[in-house]
Amino acid sequence: MTKNQIEVPQELLDIPGMNPSKAKSIHEAGYGSIESLRKASIDDISKIKGINKKLASDIYEFLHNAPQKTPAIRTEEDVFLESGLDLYKQGKWGQALQIINDVLEKNPHKIAALNAKAQIYLDREKFQLALDTYDEVTSLDPEIAESWVGKGNALLAMDQKTRALSCFKKALTLDPTNEVAQEKLGEEERLPTFVDGLDAMLEGGIPSKHIVMICGRAGSMKSSFAYYMLHKLSEKEGRKTIYLSLEQSRQSLLKHMKKLGLKKETAKNLMVSDIDDMVVVDMAALRKETDTDTVENIDWPRSIINQLKSYRESYGCDAVVIDSLSALYSLHTFKNPRSELFFFFERLRDIGITVFLISEMYGEGQTQFGQYGVEEFLVDGIIHLKTEEYANRANLFLGVVKMRETNHPRDYFPLIVDQFGFGIVRD
Repeated sequence: MTKNQIEVPQELLDIPGMNPSKAKSIHEAGYGSIESLRKASIDDISKIKGINKKLASDIYEFLHNAPQKTPAIRTEEDVFLESGLDLYKQGKWGQALQIINDVLEKNPHKIAALNAKAQIYLDREKFQLALDTYDEVTSLDPEIAESWVGKGNALLAMDQKTRALSCFKKALTLDPTNEVAQEKLGEEERLPTFVDGLDAMLEGGIPSKHIVMICGRAGSMKSSFAYYMLHKLSEKEGRKTIYLSLEQSRQSLLKHMKKLGLKKETAKNLMVSDIDDMVVVDMAALRKETDTDTVENIDWPRSIINQLKSYRESYGCDAVVIDSLSALYSLHTFKNPRSELFFFFERLRDIGITVFLISEMYGEGQTQFGQYGVEEFLVDGIIHLKTEEYANRANLFLGVVKMRETNHPRDYFPLIVDQFGFGIVRD
């Protein structure tokens, strides 16, 4: 139970078809009581977030045609609990907890009091006590979505992600509109790489909507590695993915990947686009917007953003590879790299998809991840593919240099590429 949830009048929750999330939306829309909601039309009610036309009609029908209930008799417990909740909302959690405990001493199974007690513990960062109390609530009544959300929050704070996600999923089965559970599950969604051994190292894969650089010297199979991930996401999970090449033509890229056993026919939701596609789109736009229509006048960073937004809206997309940053730098001059790259990366992030950026290594000894030295700070993750020569042979190694929201080793592991795909050796 959240603070906002505590403020929702019980009479709204008693409406047929109502749940805590919908009642909260009605309350936040300005309808704080049955009487105020009774004055609203069906159209007014249907405009409230989470309330569809059918439910709005049912609510209207109930409020205007159902026999009026005799107001429930408030017990002494209810009065005490209400005073405790008022103190809690005023920030006087110690006094509130004392009153709530007094109520529970008389009625140990009062759900509202237990939920309020658990929320106070959660707010005061007493996570184990909060978890113990939520365990008691969900044992007494396993059908309350908000209790499972509270339990999930306590588990997250205790770094028990797997159990927490199970609680949020349970909450959504009880209340599919629960925004907190939706948000928490969205934050924790991960895209598997299908690189043998890597997903386990990354707690299940790449966090959704991250921007990740795939870096390496020439010949380190960066493009093949990135293409492999998109191909498998499409083939195994049916996810829509886009490979945007600023260097290699679409035909050449597909031919090369086919030699690696990655046939386009098996990944129907993978779209491969190259610079020629973008030129056609941007040349048409330039003719409308300016008197010039030469390739040199294309604003490539903006063009990439617009192209990806268009794909997202018309095609749908979970992940995209941009191959490569080096090619973008050769096409576009960044006069103020630190500022311009910051806004470019933020606009990529705003699209709301997982982005993989392929990048060469720079600097003396090729140890710098990005030409301008700021890229590594702007991205959420860096996967480094490096080659080491041994006995006249170049061996591949993979290291996860950085991955936000993930506990991972920072060692380098041998990277194997064979007929089964990519895999790392951790033993």
